[in-house]
Amino acid sequence: MTTTPDTITAPAPTPDADQRAFELLARCRPAWTGMTTVREVLGEDRLLLHAGPPFSDPVTIPAPVLNSLALACVFEGWADGIEEGRRLVVSGEVPVGAAQDHDIVVPLAGAVSPSMALHVVHDLGPSDTDTDTATATGSRRVRYAVLNEGQEYALRLGTADLRIVAHHSWLNGAFAEELTAALAAALEAGPVELYPLMSAALAEGDECHSRTLAGSRLVAARLREPASGSASPGPGLSERSTAFLDGAGAFALNLWMAAASLTLGAAEGVADATLITRAGGNGREFGVQLAGAPGRWFTAPATPPRGPVEPAHEGRRALGAVGDSAVVDVLGFGGQALEYAPAVRAALGEHLPEDAADRPARLLARPFAAGTGPGAPCASGGAGKYIGTSAARITAAGTGPMVLLGMIEETGTHGRIGGGVFDTPVSLFQEAAAG
Repeated sequence: MTTTPDTITAPAPTPDADQRAFELLARCRPAWTGMTTVREVLGEDRLLLHAGPPFSDPVTIPAPVLNSLALACVFEGWADGIEEGRRLVVSGEVPVGAAQDHDIVVPLAGAVSPSMALHVVHDLGPSDTDTDTATATGSRRVRYAVLNEGQEYALRLGTADLRIVAHHSWLNGAFAEELTAALAAALEAGPVELYPLMSAALAEGDECHSRTLAGSRLVAARLREPASGSASPGPGLSERSTAFLDGAGAFALNLWMAAASLTLGAAEGVADATLITRAGGNGREFGVQLAGAPGRWFTAPATPPRGPVEPAHEGRRALGAVGDSAVVDVLGFGGQALEYAPAVRAALGEHLPEDAADRPARLLARPFAAGTGPGAPCASGGAGKYIGTSAARITAAGTGPMVLLGMIEETGTHGRIGGGVFDTPVSLFQEAAAG
């Protein structure tokens, strides 16, 4: 008999705890509210962050992630070249930590450094003391995401290309300044709530992780909407910035990552709850955190995603699962939303698990509150998106969430070699559920 969400329940003694955790998650209303910098958020001048759980020793950092951290040292002016940057990281002279431990998300093998710009995503939903209606400031919970770098010069690809440094100087300088002004003007027309945009993107064939073309176009269009009472759009972007934004098909992904992280985090601190609140890979290990054990990473070896390797890279191997974008899939998008994205499903083909079509219904717990998020009817008239899962549900189902990830070449020489699916091991969630 096929197991359905209605027949999967959390084992005693925690059903009430998980139910409470899901209720908190379902009230979240993520909104893009501004821009800031890593330095302003952390108050640190010499710290680098990476995706996934922390490394036990910097000497274990895989080549692609080390390349990105080294280039971040060059970007910050701490190193004259990539070799010196690598030495600073491996020696521990520049501290390195997990981005999610600081409420920041970063994709793939990317790096976060003090001078980088961040998207600011707040929860406009009601706080625990204001359960009737959402307020302008909501619960005041916040998450941050680095800017999407475009397709060419990107730290997230893990190559040792010094041209990335010059690109980041522009991206986190002139472009970030223009984006900040454009967002401020867009906010005059009202909050830039992210779930309505994600819902519309689902209706246009995105699953909001591997494919974000529609979402990126919708975000760019929202930035160009006229302010309230005005017939003309706000401050425009320069020709270079406009071309970059229009060509960055994954620009929305970083916002979706922050929205997912914020939503999952709503349940943090619910005693005994097994809801998954944080998830990501660092190339060596894949880790998750549970609502009832905030700050504690449960980890398992990060195996490479399975997927088609591009012809130019035939014979090359992918690094183990890497990136904080796993939070998107754990929430219920990406690998749990392939029914919305037939092109992605077809591209992955035989690399998908045999039960890929049935798995989301077995893992995802409940819809969002009506009218605020993916639980509301999609733009296409669909029935709505179920979200959220827990270690207890995963253990009962005997299968874990699917995570769609870029496949980064393991030596740090060739960047992205394809796109695939990381089938999260059930044993990881069994261990987490057992505490």
